[in-house]
Amino acid sequence: MSSAPRIAIDIGGTFTDAVLQMGADRYTAKVLTTTRNPAEGFMDGVSQLLSQSGIAPADVALITHGTTLATNALIERRGAKTALIVTEGHRDSLEIGYENRFDQYNFDADRHPPLVPRKHRWTVPERIDYRGQILRPLNEASVEDLVERIREAQIKSVAVGLLHAYANPIHEQRIRVLLQKHLPDIAISLSSEVCPEIREYERQSTTCANAYVQPLMASYLVEVRERLVSDGFNCACLLMTSGGHQVTIDTAAAFPVRLVESGPAGGAILAAHIARTLGESSVLSFDMGGTTAKICLIDDCTLPLSRTFEVDRAHRFMKGSGMPIKIPVVDMVEIGAGGGSLASVDELGRVAVGPESAGAEPGPACYGRGGKGAAVTDANLVLCRLDADGFAGGHIPLDPAAAEQAIQAAVGDALKTDAAGGAQAIIEIVDENMASAARVHAVEKGLDVAERTLIAFGGGAPLHAISVARKLGIGRVIIPRDAGVGSAVGFLLAPVAFEVVRSRFTLLTHLDPDAINALFQEMEEEASATVRLGADNASISMVRHAFIRYAGQGHEIKIQLPDRLLTADDHKTIAETFDKAYRTQYGQGIPGVPLEILTWSLTASAPVSEEIRAQVEQVPTESPRDPSQRMVWMPGTDQPAECIVIAREGVSAANPVAGPAIITEDQTTLVAPSGWTLTANPYGDLIATAGTEASENPQASATSSAIQRQVIWNRLISIVEEQAQALIRTAFSTTVREAGDLSAGIFDLYGRMLAQAVTGTPGHVNAMATSVGYFLEEIPLERMRPGDVYVTNDPWLGTGHLFDFTVVTPAFINDHLVGLLASTVHVVDIGGRGFGPDAGQVFEEGLCIPILPLFERGEPSEAVMAIVRANVREPDQVIGDLYSLTVGNAVGCSRLVEMMQEFALNDLEEISEHIISRSRRAVLDEVAGLPQGTWDHEMIVDGYGEPVTLKASLTISEHGIDVDFAGTSAVSPFGINVPLSYTQAYASFGVRCVVASAIPNNAGSLEPIQVIAPKGCILNAPRPHAVAVRHVIGQMLPDVVLGCLEKALPGKAPAEGSSSLWNPMMTGGPGLLDGADYGDATPFSVTIFHSGGTGARPWRDGLSATAFPSGVRNTPVEITESIAPVIFHQKELREGSGGDGQYRGGHGQVIEVSHAEGAPFAIYALFDRVDHPARGRHGGADGVAGTVRLASGKKLKTKGKQIIPPGEHLLMELPGGGGYGDPAERDPALRQRDQANDLE
Repeated sequence: MSSAPRIAIDIGGTFTDAVLQMGADRYTAKVLTTTRNPAEGFMDGVSQLLSQSGIAPADVALITHGTTLATNALIERRGAKTALIVTEGHRDSLEIGYENRFDQYNFDADRHPPLVPRKHRWTVPERIDYRGQILRPLNEASVEDLVERIREAQIKSVAVGLLHAYANPIHEQRIRVLLQKHLPDIAISLSSEVCPEIREYERQSTTCANAYVQPLMASYLVEVRERLVSDGFNCACLLMTSGGHQVTIDTAAAFPVRLVESGPAGGAILAAHIARTLGESSVLSFDMGGTTAKICLIDDCTLPLSRTFEVDRAHRFMKGSGMPIKIPVVDMVEIGAGGGSLASVDELGRVAVGPESAGAEPGPACYGRGGKGAAVTDANLVLCRLDADGFAGGHIPLDPAAAEQAIQAAVGDALKTDAAGGAQAIIEIVDENMASAARVHAVEKGLDVAERTLIAFGGGAPLHAISVARKLGIGRVIIPRDAGVGSAVGFLLAPVAFEVVRSRFTLLTHLDPDAINALFQEMEEEASATVRLGADNASISMVRHAFIRYAGQGHEIKIQLPDRLLTADDHKTIAETFDKAYRTQYGQGIPGVPLEILTWSLTASAPVSEEIRAQVEQVPTESPRDPSQRMVWMPGTDQPAECIVIAREGVSAANPVAGPAIITEDQTTLVAPSGWTLTANPYGDLIATAGTEASENPQASATSSAIQRQVIWNRLISIVEEQAQALIRTAFSTTVREAGDLSAGIFDLYGRMLAQAVTGTPGHVNAMATSVGYFLEEIPLERMRPGDVYVTNDPWLGTGHLFDFTVVTPAFINDHLVGLLASTVHVVDIGGRGFGPDAGQVFEEGLCIPILPLFERGEPSEAVMAIVRANVREPDQVIGDLYSLTVGNAVGCSRLVEMMQEFALNDLEEISEHIISRSRRAVLDEVAGLPQGTWDHEMIVDGYGEPVTLKASLTISEHGIDVDFAGTSAVSPFGINVPLSYTQAYASFGVRCVVASAIPNNAGSLEPIQVIAPKGCILNAPRPHAVAVRHVIGQMLPDVVLGCLEKALPGKAPAEGSSSLWNPMMTGGPGLLDGADYGDATPFSVTIFHSGGTGARPWRDGLSATAFPSGVRNTPVEITESIAPVIFHQKELREGSGGDGQYRGGHGQVIEVSHAEGAPFAIYALFDRVDHPARGRHGGADGVAGTVRLASGKKLKTKGKQIIPPGEHLLMELPGGGGYGDPAERDPALRQRDQANDLE
């Protein structure tokens, strides 16, 4: 074994961890991070290691370094002044983002501003399509013109993010050459190099992040290199990447965004290495510190890699609230669960733990440094799991009395229990939160958590590891040696490697092996050259992957390719490999749908040193600390019990310890309940193994029935989110996989909704809550059998129009029906006239499927499938979405059954009554604090042919809130009518945005809100009136309801917004264009989702180009252009369209589209707020009205099918939101900001 010394340095937010490994000897140091100059802490850590070991700098063979400097610079906005150069007409992709709100019921769902403000986002004339073909040459003069602007603005770094640059980088490369000619010292990041993948927002976001931190990181890394040389080091210093690879300082300086999240990667690397040395094929890496817990699922000892994550989240642990970064990253989930996580009790009497944290200062209450909140560490101390005098090796004495007082105040009083009962509740909930995060993460990846071995790192993980393992059905837990510096140890095990990713679209049946082999040759040369910089003459291995999906899906599966040149015979092998992986992940394949490959990756790596995990020489301890006894509340018990307390070095293979036991060491404490046995292996790891007793019924003795009910409730919410994620990952229509136009929920056997997924749209969710009842009327429970799946798209039995399929799946335990899983998606086509308002009756709008079996006893209904396939324009996508609905429900059923078995539940009746009654009571309690009375509001919208009046009367009483739409216009002769269930869905959503918004959505929380509309009005259209675009009117209803609430509760509701989505269907093909000649152009049908501005809030400007009330995301330009022959010439904010006021309305956007092949095409217009713009409130100005016309000037109708002539451009100017308050009272700084960004 080589004994050449190696050093690893991990710079964290508070501490810098340092490890020196020399053969089997290991030295560690922990020093404070020097935030102002991290190089100081780096060198201090190195100095301490050399002092401990007696090693000279020249003797060190390699230094590996991971740092949070790039991450912190992004979060704290300490990077360089950056500009972004983009394709003309697309200035605002970085700011428009997904066009969605990440928290549906929260008016303040604002993300942080983009790294590059609008005033520094500049455009150049050029255009490339998704195949890499140049449609418009780069105007080089326009690039030259930017040089002076860059100088005047004192820009230090430039990001370049042109549309489809991943397919052809030539224009981006030319921009760099032109800029460097005049600005040789400026940093330039090209999206085609930083993130060469499809989806413009993520690619530009990643490239801007790289450019923003590049000067800072380059300066820091140069300083580190110079100081190492100055101190006598002559070895290489390599940097850890987020993907678990080591790269040279030069590579890191060019792509510093790849260093984000490098620390957590080290822990996962160590877990993978432990798995390999111990022969563990499937593990769960669990890292819990003071603020967060990180979970990673590792199979076959190989790090799982993802290509997307978020930083700088506005709501720290809320998915979707941050800045997307698209680079290779170790795939893990992070949640706000750590020793400092604070506990509270909500209005439902439910305990919440995190994401707020006490931090290091003041820390938990027991630290005695002024902390008043009840933290997880306080709970562990009250339960006697921690030694007050021995915490952190005795360096931090703990105060049990302060902990008890904090817990009693924060939790105990609300639960009517003592401090110990409150502490048990805190620990039970935080453990459940971590286990639920693991489950959702697993289903997103198509994996299972059971039968894994859990490997625990970090100071907090051993305290909770076995409890989390029990909840996940895991019976083996490993606590490695030196777990407190696990990430740094992992750095020493990382390979010198580099991954290159390229997007090249092809159908598998059309695969050109020669072209792909040439692509891989280019990738191999790039990756090898990078690795060679840090690996000298070591052998380099290559691993190739393809990311494959069914044609039309939005999420791919990573498939390893043969380690050789591809041949024509590989089509079959690749297809078989994909089919196996897909079935493993989702349970079933989809017959008859071709496969497509979007992305290719190649990773080059040098061999890894295997000497770091050396076996520890077992030296008998001369004076072992005698075990002691103390009373401890163990997991799964409601009374303290006497247990053994023993130092870690007292546990060995020769001296195993049976639980209940507490194992102590300076860095952490391991809690082992009854039924678990502890031993140590030759590497110094502790191994905890569950016996039969531990696995028989892990939840049989819960801490209390109230907490058990909460855990089950939380689990149900987690289950429906797993269901929704599975649906998104397998969906075909862009409406689902990109826009998220879906819903998912769990129902009891009475058809009452118990939980809904956070992912989805209010119209679907709340309408589906009614729909399940109709299924039960049509198909009695006694007729349902395991494997059955039922379907309908009937507008009056489903969610309001034929484009929405609702699928219901019964869940069984041993042939005993226990619950129902339901989900809904909007499909791309349903035949008929298309997605437009021109029909007079529903019969003209497309295929209607009554409530029928879609699957019977696990077998698909060939008749239903054949009828659908024969009646829609995009049969593969629609059939694929039906399978996806089935897969999502199946995942939900499986998780529901697992949960019920875990908690020994025979049915859902008791928990159903608890959820519904508590939610109903909580809403009524909040309503009781509101003024009672009746308030009216009226709004006129465009309608079709004539305006539509929407009138609402809202009454608040002790019985709840009633909304009556009496006085609303009668049904329309066109397809803008709304079934009552959809009216109820969006009206109740409007109420819930202001009243009881924090209470989970279920049958109980919806019940106190009653919505009625006269039969025969446009909001209660009876069959067979046309309803295809019911959202045009239905999505206006929250504005009407909010108008009532603003009168009842001034200062609570925003001004009116654009509200209704602008989501037209565009289509082209023979016979679709009312006689126009389509020639040989490519047939297509695509629906796009885009939004105008929201109304100003009483306390803040409105959101620009953001969907409200809908919860959908937009469809990216690059995705739409890759699946349909269209070109987006313009998509950017509509300047000055938000209504003025003390707070300005959100701006709309301008979208200009043409046929890519010059052919005519049809648009199914369904636009509103053109004749009647969004109104301001309390003196705020109205938003600017929308317009729809040809670029040549001809005005188009706002509703109905119209033909865009060949060569013409469709121009849509989306409306702005209304302002709030007197414009004279607007903050001058806000007005100046808008002027600087060309928005006023």
